[in-house]
Amino acid sequence: MACYGKCVGVPLFVLSLIIHNVHSDQDRDMTQGCHECKLKLNKYFSTPRDQIFQCVGCCFSRAYPTPLRSKKTMLVPKNITSEATCCVAKDFKRINQKLENHTDCHCSTCYYHKT
Repeated sequence: MACYGKCVGVPLFVLSLIIHNVHSDQDRDMTQGCHECKLKLNKYFSTPRDQIFQCVGCCFSRAYPTPLRSKKTMLVPKNITSEATCCVAKDFKRINQKLENHTDCHCSTCYYHKT
């Protein structure tokens, strides 16, 4: 009976430490992994002669409950409404038929929201 408290307590304590570390690592990655919208060298398409840049980074996004008045006008009512802007090219130079070299970036409407 004396072992019961120690045998169950120690694994529960270790499990709580593991869960705490996993959650704190996720938070750290979210804040450090997302930088401002700017040009970054694309290593996959770049060559020593031609350097290709693309826009990367974070902009604004948020989600909030859909107001009831708006919900009534929707064809498919949704409980959550989201707004977002994405890091997109403000200006670019076409390299070939499929490849563009971004020269300036800004936060604007996401391409997939423009449909």
